[in-house]
Amino acid sequence: LAITLSMALTPLLVAAAQTLLVRHPQREQRPFDDPSAGAPPRVIIAGYGRVGQIVARVLHAHGIAYTALEHSIEQVETSRRYSGMRIFFGDPGRPELLRAAQAAQAEVFVLATDDPETNLRTARLVRRLYPGLKVVARARNRQHAYRLMDLQPHRVVRETFHSSLVMARQVLETLGFDAATAAAHVERFRQHDESLLRSQHEVYDDEAKLMQSTREALADLERLFEADAAESDPTARAAARVSPQPPDAAGSA
Repeated sequence: LAITLSMALTPLLVAAAQTLLVRHPQREQRPFDDPSAGAPPRVIIAGYGRVGQIVARVLHAHGIAYTALEHSIEQVETSRRYSGMRIFFGDPGRPELLRAAQAAQAEVFVLATDDPETNLRTARLVRRLYPGLKVVARARNRQHAYRLMDLQPHRVVRETFHSSLVMARQVLETLGFDAATAAAHVERFRQHDESLLRSQHEVYDDEAKLMQSTREALADLERLFEADAAESDPTARAAARVSPQPPDAAGSA
């Protein structure tokens, strides 16, 4: 029965596969673009998605020469059609493409690709081939940031961190905080979290130490904001003078 059914279904499956191939023909694999024409760029952007496009637009507005490398041909064609920016199809993780893009003469290499593994692979290649090139790298999350920091790029930017800070400030303002206070509190949080990121980089492969430092950082942050609130509230300051903190709590602050 199994043999009979398989013999009967095989022609139908072959016909269905042929229909799908006709409807969705495989795109020809086109060769990478040659970005070598023109003067050397000051900046090379690897990845021309949401992040890379904004960086390119800022550079373009300032008249700063750049070359963008993008591995998605669809993204390249769409961007060229709408913007006419200097973008080339190719894998920025290929040494020959970096040479053609004149990476040796560039000042800054922007890692804007949205895939963490591709990002790390390219970062390692750039660090090995062009150790003097300053790298500004996009990080998906904290773990990705730690792995990038192992490679010692010039800067690591967490992709959602700054937009989250803007949202947090707006939430505080919506809750009744005045704009100056909300901005000051969010800036305090930013400084605290970036300091925490640097310290946790030393222990990020030790889960127990990472969890302990995270709990300690949360407690420290609460004490910082409590101190800020006491400073800004005369009633709280007076109460603090009448009722001093216990010795261990005062010492930890």
